[in-house]
Amino acid sequence: MRKSVILCLALVVGLALAGTERWIGSSPAVRYVIPNPEPGVFPHRPGLFMPALDTLRYDDNMPASAWAMRARGGGWGVKFMSPGDNVTLAGALIHFYSGWPVPGGTRALVKVYADDGPNGSPGTELFASDTVTGITRGQWNYVPINTSIVGSNFYVFYCHADTYPNCPGLSIDAFNNAPYRRKWQTTGPGQFSEDQTRGDWLIRAVLDWTPQDVNASALWFATNMPKDTLPNVNFQIRAMIKNLGNNALPSGTPVKLMIAGPQGYVHEGTMNTTSALNRGQTQQMNFTPAWRIPTTSGEYLIKVWTEAAGEQWPTNDTIAYNLSVARWLQYFNEAGLAWLTWAGPERAVKFNPQGFGIPYPVGLGRARAQFYWHQQYPWPDSSFKLRVYAEDGSTLLYETEEIEAIPGQPGAFKAADFDSVLIFQSGEFYVSVAPTSPTGHPSSCGSDSILGRSYYGMPGGWQPWSQGELFISASVQGGVGYEEGFDPLLRRPSLAVGTYPNPTGGQITVKWQVPSRQPLNINLYDATGRLVRNLLATEQTRVGTLLFDTRALAPGIYLLSLEAKDGTATRKLVVQ
Repeated sequence: MRKSVILCLALVVGLALAGTERWIGSSPAVRYVIPNPEPGVFPHRPGLFMPALDTLRYDDNMPASAWAMRARGGGWGVKFMSPGDNVTLAGALIHFYSGWPVPGGTRALVKVYADDGPNGSPGTELFASDTVTGITRGQWNYVPINTSIVGSNFYVFYCHADTYPNCPGLSIDAFNNAPYRRKWQTTGPGQFSEDQTRGDWLIRAVLDWTPQDVNASALWFATNMPKDTLPNVNFQIRAMIKNLGNNALPSGTPVKLMIAGPQGYVHEGTMNTTSALNRGQTQQMNFTPAWRIPTTSGEYLIKVWTEAAGEQWPTNDTIAYNLSVARWLQYFNEAGLAWLTWAGPERAVKFNPQGFGIPYPVGLGRARAQFYWHQQYPWPDSSFKLRVYAEDGSTLLYETEEIEAIPGQPGAFKAADFDSVLIFQSGEFYVSVAPTSPTGHPSSCGSDSILGRSYYGMPGGWQPWSQGELFISASVQGGVGYEEGFDPLLRRPSLAVGTYPNPTGGQITVKWQVPSRQPLNINLYDATGRLVRNLLATEQTRVGTLLFDTRALAPGIYLLSLEAKDGTATRKLVVQ
């Protein structure tokens, strides 16, 4: 008998996510344009509009929806990159949503933190307002702060002064433009986590400071940046830069792009400004040609930065974004979060790639799961592993290292890239969440769809989880792996590139065979013998195929090397 508790979230109409937050949805019907705040909402006092005053923001000035927390003290914040080592945060601009919640409220709390917490998270509290009264919903509200920020980047948070629904809702826009690790939430003192909701909070920082002569900054991504995208599609990177310095930023100033991904993947690009930018002026940089996303799934770190001659404050030059690339197989309805469960000791989903139209053989190289932390059901432990079992539900094929789910971070998937690709010639496989704690925490999410693909229990003793489908996904690539036609007389490893094509400027097909099933690596070296990339590291492989995208490689001669217990095989690869 299952002893874990299942908490239903769907029974309370309108209170999604068990009332911890309420998301009223983004829709063109409720999305509206508002006037920029300058100069109307600022208090009229001398010196406020001095030339050295700047407003930092990531939002697009178009509220699409709103959020409100049930409990007092919770809220959301934005991290801002300081343009100097000693600036004054004159105030914050916060937009509160019009018409929701009902009855709503007119009170708020505003807090400011340094980024001296773990890994740059909120740390030292620099400012805490008294209860701000007289909030006007449906417009920007200016909150005076007048706090010095010395040697730190900083966070501005809006927190509830009252409980839901007697509180103003914080506006959020529809698109992801902010760099990663800029949007946060708090559930109480010392409880901070990155926020995973779509859009950017309408919170801005108003600074008074003495600018440098040369300070070019990358501000935000002008592309709507998704959390996940598919492999092998074109994706154009756009970024907004701004001249924060006193001197004009010359035409021709380089703006660089670098994308780093799995297996040593690197893509680079450069654009130059096309006109001189005076202080406060911006230009959107559209990197062309569009980036062709590789076929290899995994996390790709996108960085854009300015390279102004004589730059005096490089700290704010760079913006970055983590883009997840995968074709995810999943049975749950992502918009239908209805259940929390810590049934166990493991929870699993059984996948059938053929049901998604993916031809065998398939290579499984990535998996993810989503968890949820509820205030009434905290986690005694946040550690877990992802495991892969064969079709029999018992044979363990792969196990990740321990992964940490973050308490207080709803809506966040935790993904793991496997060290080696698991290849399936046919059939199905299980991906499980195996919590470290015997209580079964962290709590898994389940949707309202029931397809009969989710289980709980243990290997060899799985029981159907009949409430819905668990939020567990697997990323596979078709056409990679075992093939028919193995040569039974093979005595040494064989590696073929053939005309797939070689020379190449795009994607090639690499085929290999080894005399018996054994661990192997396929590595790519440059002409000097330097390892450029590990293309494959797998266990118990005898014959297979690898698709490899060469477009990120510099032209030249490379060596493909199959390295196995029974020997090596090397072929020349020409990239043109």
